[in-house]
Amino acid sequence: MSRGSRELSVKVFAGQCRLVELGFRQGGAPGYGLRRVLIDEHGNPKGELSRGEQKSLQTDRVILVPGPEDEQDVVRRMYRMFVEDGRSEREIADALNADGLRTDLDRPWTRATVHQVLTNEKYIGNNVFNKISFKLKQRRVVNPREMWIRAEGAYPAIVDEALFLRAREIVDARSRHLSDQDLLDALRALLASKGFLSGLVIDEHEDTPSSSAFRSRFGSLLRAYEMVGYQPDRDYRYIKINRKLREAHPQIVAGVIAGIENAGGSAVQDPRTEILTVNGEFTVSVVLSRCFETAAGSLRWRIRLDTLHGELMRWMPPPDGILCAMMV
Repeated sequence: MSRGSRELSVKVFAGQCRLVELGFRQGGAPGYGLRRVLIDEHGNPKGELSRGEQKSLQTDRVILVPGPEDEQDVVRRMYRMFVEDGRSEREIADALNADGLRTDLDRPWTRATVHQVLTNEKYIGNNVFNKISFKLKQRRVVNPREMWIRAEGAYPAIVDEALFLRAREIVDARSRHLSDQDLLDALRALLASKGFLSGLVIDEHEDTPSSSAFRSRFGSLLRAYEMVGYQPDRDYRYIKINRKLREAHPQIVAGVIAGIENAGGSAVQDPRTEILTVNGEFTVSVVLSRCFETAAGSLRWRIRLDTLHGELMRWMPPPDGILCAMMV
C-alpha cells in the first residue's frame, strides 16, 4: 500500500470511528432479528433498507433497529435455551433447523451462526465497529475486544443485558478448565487440519473452544495465532498507529483548550463533533498529522483537507479553521 493510500485509510478510519460513537452503522449486514433504517441529516427516518440496498445521499445515515417481533422472539429463545436450559450451540442450531427457521442469509443454522448471536453486543443495543479489520490488499483479521469501537445503548436492546452477560460467562467458563497449553494444542491441531485460522473456522469446529475463549485467555486472536506459529499475511502496524492516534487526540485537544483559557480566552468543545468554539466567535477542528520521512531523510507532515475527518465532514458544517498537531 502506498504512503498516500495508507494515510487516507487512517483518516477515513478515524471518521468511521466517530460516526460509530454517534450511533451510526458503518456497513455490514444487520444480523438476524435486526434491520437497517435510513435517516436524514436531521435524524428523521426515511425507510428500511433491504438486503444489499445502500444509501444514495452522503448526508443520510444508517442505524440499526430491532426487526420483526417473531425474529426477536427467536433471538431471546436462543439465549434462554443456552443460559437456562444448558443447551449447546449445536443443539440450538438443530432445534431451529427442525422448526424450519433460517438465518438472515436464508441458510440453515450452524454452531457458528448461533454462537455469533449469543456473543454479539448488538443484541443488547451496542453499536460496535472494528471487530474485524480489512485493509487494502490485506486479509481480514479479527481484532481484540479492547480495540473495538462502541456506542453503548445506541438502539433498543432485544436481549436483557443480564442474560447476555450470563451467556458470555458460560462461553468463557467452558475453557477455564483447560490450560493455556491445552488451548494452544487445540489451535495447532485445527491449523494443521485447515491450513489457516479465523474466528469463523474456530467457531465452526466442534472440538475446539470458541474464538472468544482464545481472546479471553490470550488477549486477542492475533496473540494466540502468534503462539502457535501462524502469521496471517498482512501488516499490523496500522493497528498500533490508529490506537495511538485515538489515545493522543483527546489529550492534545485538552491541551489546546487549557492553552486558550490560560491566555484569557474560552474554548468549548462540541461532544458530538469534537469541534472547538473559540471565544464564541469561530470554530476550530484539531487534527493530528502523521510524520513521514522522505527519500532524502527529511521529515514531512501532510494534511489533506479534502479528506479531513473522512465521512464525518460530509454531514456536519465544516469548521472555520484547522489546528494541526504534527506527530513525530
